[in-house]
Amino acid sequence: MKLSVYNWLCVLMLVMLTLSGCLKDKSNKDIIPINVLSISDTTAVDAVLQFDTLTVRPDIKEAVPSDKDGLVYEWSIHQNDSEDAYPVYILDSTRYLHQAIRVKPGIYRLIYKVTVKASGVSYFKFFNLKVINRFSEGWLVMEDVAGKTDMSIILNTDTSFHHIFTELNKDYVLNAPVQVATTNFYGAKSVWMFGADNAIELEYTEMTKLTDYTSWFWETPPVFHPQKFRQIDDGTNIMINDGLLNVRVAGGFPGDVKYMNTLPFPGGKGDNYYFSSYVGVGPQPYTGEKTPYSAIFFDTKSKGFVYLSGASLIPSLVAFSAPEPGSYFDMRNIGMDLLAMDQGNAPFLNNAIFKDNSNYYLYQIDGNRSDPTVGKKLITGDAPELAAFTKMTSSKKLQQIYFLVNGNIYLYDIPSGKARAIKAIAAGEQVTYFQCTGDDVMVGTWNGTEGKLYRYRISPLGDFQNVKVFTGFGKIVSMTYKAA
Repeated sequence: MKLSVYNWLCVLMLVMLTLSGCLKDKSNKDIIPINVLSISDTTAVDAVLQFDTLTVRPDIKEAVPSDKDGLVYEWSIHQNDSEDAYPVYILDSTRYLHQAIRVKPGIYRLIYKVTVKASGVSYFKFFNLKVINRFSEGWLVMEDVAGKTDMSIILNTDTSFHHIFTELNKDYVLNAPVQVATTNFYGAKSVWMFGADNAIELEYTEMTKLTDYTSWFWETPPVFHPQKFRQIDDGTNIMINDGLLNVRVAGGFPGDVKYMNTLPFPGGKGDNYYFSSYVGVGPQPYTGEKTPYSAIFFDTKSKGFVYLSGASLIPSLVAFSAPEPGSYFDMRNIGMDLLAMDQGNAPFLNNAIFKDNSNYYLYQIDGNRSDPTVGKKLITGDAPELAAFTKMTSSKKLQQIYFLVNGNIYLYDIPSGKARAIKAIAAGEQVTYFQCTGDDVMVGTWNGTEGKLYRYRISPLGDFQNVKVFTGFGKIVSMTYKAA
């Protein structure tokens, strides 16, 4: 068979390629030695408290030593015990780990990734890590940080941790903080955070968002401006929203538990009322106490009090009865502006401060007496300096009230009607929070850049005997104690 010139050329090229494939390549210029890594560690721990600093110093052995920039590091963490997808958090990009662990409690996998820059090959070391809840008990401190809500906690060891709300709820923003509160309904505990136009429920242990206010009502209010939230008995929450009252009753009933629609004002006035944010609490219903005054509210329109009755069954707002002979005042018709009200030195005693022109009065109201009026006093008669007060809080053990006046804290003795300055606020600091807790008076201040909390310990006579100062806050707005 004759082959064409073209066929001969093809055969010749095939032979040449075959021969060239059999030649030994003596060049090694492009060969890069592979750097194989071996990672070991004896420094990692199995468990760490939330927000504690975790230090891990692994040992890396290299087959081919690299320069200081030859390896790229990454530390990350993700939750192992979550049924739902849980994000991976990048902790650091350093050779060794030395970082605070700011995640919710749970079982995690800590991942150490080392990449050889020259080859792009990555090596991994995995660690099991249990993150333990350290925020089981302490003071929750709600703060305004540039118009946004954050929260700190002060543990019983006096150790404080900041930014726990934003660290544990990275994808949620709550504007303009108003109040933080806790509840315990027959063992079911929650933390509640209220902003100027929003509110959320936090899981009690993990401090992460569970629900928001849109799921709390049978009919979501068209306007939501929460002023005051309070648990008034084992199964009842009350909320003053834009001046109107909503009640949530829990316990003993099947089905969902939600806030009822706005309660109407007695006398057929419907929603023609506007409650102040101060609430006086009376005895729980059906406990054998003397009155049905579960909670006491002041209407800024009629300038009188009404009370909540039947709170644990069918709540309703009820007008107080006409004053009895010997009553100090008419609960239905105070006729003055309410400036402040706080629980006094007995469980159902409330100290209310009213203003009438230039006069300031103390009205004392006992929610466990059929005639709740137990005292009336002209404060500015013997203590005219208190006329300029901006905040007040009542002693929980003595017949005394603490007033904030022009940068000074005054102690007012109710029986004598006398007042005296006992503490000056530091220059340049504005008081944003002021509350007596029983043994202490908590004073939150703001200097324009930092918030501070002063915890004044109260002496047996009501004076301040020592102080503990906590720093590093935003503008302190509200506090509540979170029990274990």
